[in-house]
Amino acid sequence: MKVKIIRGAFLNPFEMQNYYPLRDKFNIEVISSRRPLSDKIDLPLKKLYSPADLPNFPYKYPILNRIFGDAQRLYRLNKAIDGADIVHVAETYYGYVRQAIRAKRRGLVKKVVTTVWETIPFNNQSLSGRRKNKFYAKENIDHFIAVTTKAKTALIKEGVREEKITVIPMGVDLDRFKPRPNKKNKRDINILCVARLVPEKGIMDLINAFWDLKKTCKNLNLTIVGSGPLKKEISGFKNIYIKNVPYNKIHLEYANADIFCLPSQTTKTWEEQFGMCLVEAMASGIPVVSTKTGAIPEVCGEVALLVKPQTPHALYNALHKLIYNNNQRQKMGREGRLLAENRYDPKKIAKQIANVYQKVCP
Repeated sequence: MKVKIIRGAFLNPFEMQNYYPLRDKFNIEVISSRRPLSDKIDLPLKKLYSPADLPNFPYKYPILNRIFGDAQRLYRLNKAIDGADIVHVAETYYGYVRQAIRAKRRGLVKKVVTTVWETIPFNNQSLSGRRKNKFYAKENIDHFIAVTTKAKTALIKEGVREEKITVIPMGVDLDRFKPRPNKKNKRDINILCVARLVPEKGIMDLINAFWDLKKTCKNLNLTIVGSGPLKKEISGFKNIYIKNVPYNKIHLEYANADIFCLPSQTTKTWEEQFGMCLVEAMASGIPVVSTKTGAIPEVCGEVALLVKPQTPHALYNALHKLIYNNNQRQKMGREGRLLAENRYDPKKIAKQIANVYQKVCP
């Protein structure tokens, strides 16, 4: 079976690791733009030109989305996917989703499957181009893979039939993200956050909670891995370390952490759709502190300490509880690892994806 996985400019290694176990079963090729987020994947890759590859400029995507309907269009895509049994796209509103559907209607490909992260019903359709793309997707995509039950609920509210949706989460490499053996009891405590440095990730709430904790816990450090507009504002402070780390080395940061914290917030058009870093932290045996927003409660289950978003004092209390209770940290770390093994093993995820492929294109 020939499978073409299209991810355009947003190709990334953390999602693609879920397809590695399928390499021996399917003829897989990934298609991205010329300059994706990352091309460090272990699958055959073809790059096509896209408006999304243009150099960054102010309001880049709002402008391109208005000009092209959606910036995630790929030139000569028909040629690249011609003869495919399954074209696997992402979301419902990207330009390449509509391109894949048109290729199917022309008989160039047999079936179109999409993975959907979006958890807010009727989001990403303020522009006419994206509204049309979503309408085409709802009517013509053969099967929807929702990464959470919350994403499935959003699809149903938008009019997608429930029998066309399968919930399959994202998995993580359990051999790479794993508890550090013989972790020594050290005096310093390191809190880790892996996130874009933007307000909706709750970065400033974490900074404020950290400074309050630092008043009584002198051996406390905070490491934030990520980049974004808040970087200058939070850089240069003692005991706060801002890093850019490639994905193939990010597991080393988890191995050096004692507590993981992601205090995400919610806006009118965005909430945490999954939180891959949460799964990575749990797989690494680190206790998680996060917020009750988006899909976070579903992803973490009962093994994390979750507080109301935008409540720095509640965040302070949750972190304080773990800083001074090593037994609780160890217990939560073990529970998180067990959850990751049971629910987020990429080998299990790959089998579920394979079942969808075989169901859609027997």
